[in-house]
Amino acid sequence: MYDFAADGTAHFSPGAIVPSQYHVEGDRLSFYPAEGAPFTLSWSDDDHMQMTANGVREDYTRLGNRRDPQNRLLGEWTGMRDMGGQKVLAHWTFNPDGNAMLMIRFTTQTGTYSLQNGHLMMSLGGKTGLDGTVAYADGVLSINRSGGRVTKLTRY
Repeated sequence: MYDFAADGTAHFSPGAIVPSQYHVEGDRLSFYPAEGAPFTLSWSDDDHMQMTANGVREDYTRLGNRRDPQNRLLGEWTGMRDMGGQKVLAHWTFNPDGNAMLMIRFTTQTGTYSLQNGHLMMSLGGKTGLDGTVAYADGVLSINRSGGRVTKLTRY
């Protein structure tokens, strides 16, 4: 996963991206294909929720503004998840069409990037991370790199 900030800061995070479909009934959140026990949802306020399954609670904070006054779950949420004793960043998106996306960042490297005259140059830890000309079409950012390699990035 790549994040590019307006100030020229870049973040790269290897991790997992898990698309699924979800259904909410009362305070129960279920995913399809089934991913274990359903979660129980609880809310501190509109911007803070808890998801609990099998006695394990995860706390999430909304990113951005609430999208729908009738459905407080819709939108983006971040929190920490325990994976084998290691705390990792978990990022959920819940869309009105019943699609959800879980992105788990195992670690994050920070660097810088510049985009000039259609050429992207990203550096992480003093080493080149991405370098090439860019094109954007149909929601996909293509980075044409050396040796004919193309890196394609989609916004989530």
